[in-house]
Amino acid sequence: MPSAALLLLLLRILPNMRKFYTLLLLLTCLVSPLTLSVAHAQDLTEEWSVRVWSAASDGKWDVVETLFETVPEGSSEMLKVFRSDLALFKQHRKEEQNSNTLARKEALTEMRGFAKEAKVMQAMQSAIKAQTLSKDINTVLYDEGTQQVLSEVKESIQSNTDNGNLLVAQTLAFYLRTFYEDTARRDLYELWKKRHEEIATDAMLLRYYAPVYHHELWSEQAILRGDDPPDPFQEKTKDLWKERVDDISTFMVIQSLRKAEAEHMDQISWKELLVGGLESVRRIGGLPELAETFPKLNEAELRASWQATIDEETQSIPQYLRHISGHKTLVQLLKRILAANDGSLELPQSVLLREFGDGAMSKLDRYSAIVWPNEKRQFDQATEGNFVGVGIVIRESPTGEILVVNPIDGAPAYYGGVVPEDIITHVNGSSTSGWSVSDAVDKITGKRGTAVTLTIKRETQEEPLNLMLTRDRIILRSVSGWNKKEISEDGEPIWDWYIDPQNHIGYIKLTGFSKTSYADILAAIRDMQEVAEPNGLILDLRHNPGGLLPTARQISNLFIKEGSIVSGENANGDMLFNMQAYANRAYLSDWPLVVLINQGSASASEIVSGSVQAHGAGIIVGQRSWGKGSVQTVHNIGSGDLALVKLTTQFYRLPPTEDGPGRLVHKREGSTDWGVVPDIEVRMSPEQISTSNALRRDSQMLILGSDNADIPNINDLLTEGLDPQLETALLLLRANALAETYSEFRHARLTK
Repeated sequence: MPSAALLLLLLRILPNMRKFYTLLLLLTCLVSPLTLSVAHAQDLTEEWSVRVWSAASDGKWDVVETLFETVPEGSSEMLKVFRSDLALFKQHRKEEQNSNTLARKEALTEMRGFAKEAKVMQAMQSAIKAQTLSKDINTVLYDEGTQQVLSEVKESIQSNTDNGNLLVAQTLAFYLRTFYEDTARRDLYELWKKRHEEIATDAMLLRYYAPVYHHELWSEQAILRGDDPPDPFQEKTKDLWKERVDDISTFMVIQSLRKAEAEHMDQISWKELLVGGLESVRRIGGLPELAETFPKLNEAELRASWQATIDEETQSIPQYLRHISGHKTLVQLLKRILAANDGSLELPQSVLLREFGDGAMSKLDRYSAIVWPNEKRQFDQATEGNFVGVGIVIRESPTGEILVVNPIDGAPAYYGGVVPEDIITHVNGSSTSGWSVSDAVDKITGKRGTAVTLTIKRETQEEPLNLMLTRDRIILRSVSGWNKKEISEDGEPIWDWYIDPQNHIGYIKLTGFSKTSYADILAAIRDMQEVAEPNGLILDLRHNPGGLLPTARQISNLFIKEGSIVSGENANGDMLFNMQAYANRAYLSDWPLVVLINQGSASASEIVSGSVQAHGAGIIVGQRSWGKGSVQTVHNIGSGDLALVKLTTQFYRLPPTEDGPGRLVHKREGSTDWGVVPDIEVRMSPEQISTSNALRRDSQMLILGSDNADIPNINDLLTEGLDPQLETALLLLRANALAETYSEFRHARLTK
């Protein structure tokens, strides 16, 4: 466009064109203020966007909410879309609040009604439901009606324990433990946590060594809970205990406890280990119900004599340890109790050895254990990340049935027609009644190329289905995207990685940290960039139990340019390793990042989210993580590597911050500070978690050769407000994308 000086010159030279150039000069003068106005609006939007991101990074959600009330003026399409997204977000949160308030009142009303009818189990369930729907979980704790229910539950636990109804007592103790966790009454949580573990141990002994009696209790509990009774008892179940103790030797127990005393992080003493083992074998003598497998337990005198013998041994341990080593004390102790058993209860030696070993190891943390011969194959499969089977994820249903969570993409079960919510009632004709998940896994897996028949009970089918599947090698994929577009002919999922295609915001869900996870994430990033350069990324680590430490380090380094990622230390606080970030591997350090975590995020998930938070490399949204910040080492024991011992030997420490040294995320006995605490806490009720997980699972269940018309839409998680954690993360990235997009626009204009 000509300058003003040039226009004046032209006016002198070309007087006949005066009117035309006067109009042109006027337009020239008007363009500059308009351009400045647009640029000013863009600057205001960028400033607002930066303030939102900064406040969220600092954990100041109240500031973020205030900023959401002052979205900059402007008529751009980006701002219009964001205002619409924000309005929908607010609507969902208001509906959620109103729904929670109503549901909380209903739960408290139900609780009082059940209490009047003396239905303590249902009353306790309603109390927990009301608690999860409360802004402050302590408010329900101090409710007068709740206090009465808690008192009745405690009385019921004692009466059911006295009467031998251990399954009911176990369930009620678990409810109390759950109710008190994270409340102001931490002391009561610790009390009922310990009590639940004691009852659960007795219930486990009944399950393995008194299966007929256990089945009767199971049936009674189902009636009490209003569930359908289990299938009739299967005679084959009576001999399952033999597999549990097969190939166990005295040498295994001795070697395991020697390793535990020498190398465990908490430096447990020989006295604690030996007392734990004696407590466990003493417990057997207090359960006459086990006489259905071990007849001598029917004799009260023999049981009393056995317990007196164990009590005497327990009292003598300090004296022995004053004069001889812990190792020799253990060897002599095992000889004496095995000899005493031969003259009294006559239990199989392998049963006593297993219970003694498990009891001793119970004095350590929850992650340390002896991996017995019957467990080793499953342990090896889990650590290798692949196994031979049919490719299904299973769990035990609330009624004790073997429930299919989902078939794995491309696995035999996937192509064979197994679907989520199927109940596996039989494996090769044997009933699964009374089986644990471990039992089911052991029976379903097997040699590659062999066949296994699963009998399925499906809600939509009147008759059971018999599905014959051929076992194959199963590789577990840990990386998935937002929406599965299709399945390739070789069973590989093809993902859409953009949760928001307009703002170019990516989404990666990581379900574990395997050897291939890092490479799979890089492949996902390349797929995104082929579509468009992302303006942000959501890394979903919810319900991710962890995995390999090197993989956690690699993935953390993607977002962190320099400094420590994680370090390890021993019981004395001495640093054993310190993993550093490398700038040339921080490929995504400039990407706006939100990491989602919840109570199911553990170990490697806590390393990634914790290091990202410590370095300010992203925003953490969700709920406090599990608190598993420890390293376990595994050692072979016994001849022929038949068994293993797994011991906690180190703790992880997160990177230091301006506030001080890095945090230990491990949840230890009695601790109040653990896990990764999100920058922005967004709680989800059990119903929300269940509904959102089910929708995500079902939306990805593509069937080859089908039009998949009845599959739900994954976007309902957002449009229906079913996942508030995900919706919050996306809104923050959309707000940030306003600045990112404007910056790109201005940069493009300057370089054009």
